[in-house]
Amino acid sequence: MKKLLILTILIAGFAHADDSEQRISELTKVLESGSYSQDDIVKPKRKNLPQLNAEVEYGWMVSCKKDIFDGKKICYAHQYGSELMVSIINGRLGVFVGRNHFPRTKSAIKIDGNQTIYGYEGVSQTPQKVVEQMKKGKIAHTRYQEWPYEYNKDGEVDLAGFSEKYDEMLKQYQAL
Repeated sequence: MKKLLILTILIAGFAHADDSEQRISELTKVLESGSYSQDDIVKPKRKNLPQLNAEVEYGWMVSCKKDIFDGKKICYAHQYGSELMVSIINGRLGVFVGRNHFPRTKSAIKIDGNQTIYGYEGVSQTPQKVVEQMKKGKIAHTRYQEWPYEYNKDGEVDLAGFSEKYDEMLKQYQAL
């Protein structure tokens, strides 16, 4: 009965996958063998799945759009999973550190050995200065306080490729 329940749950979880029939067959064989580990059941053997390229997974990405209702132009550059984003919204440059900030707290960014630049709830008061340092820098250290914990959350962001992506973002923004 336990095996049937496990198989039913797993089938439901994998029913949407393209290779679900093959996976169901694999799981059935594993369960019928009577000897299996949790890894045999939980971790599917994936074949022929596309790999994320290094830029998407680790590098800087740029995204731009023009709002169809009000014509607002928005572009931003960020790294997947990082605590740092640079944006241009209707011609205004912005640098943002962290997310879900604890109310009324400072945030900070320090690029290489430069002086720390502070902001308020993640928003830099001097975005142009931060961007100029980022374009020349190697590593950005970030700090902010995330709700509801009210303790410092520190991060580190690799700035390799930022300068090129920033220039690309400016060109895409102009083309909107």
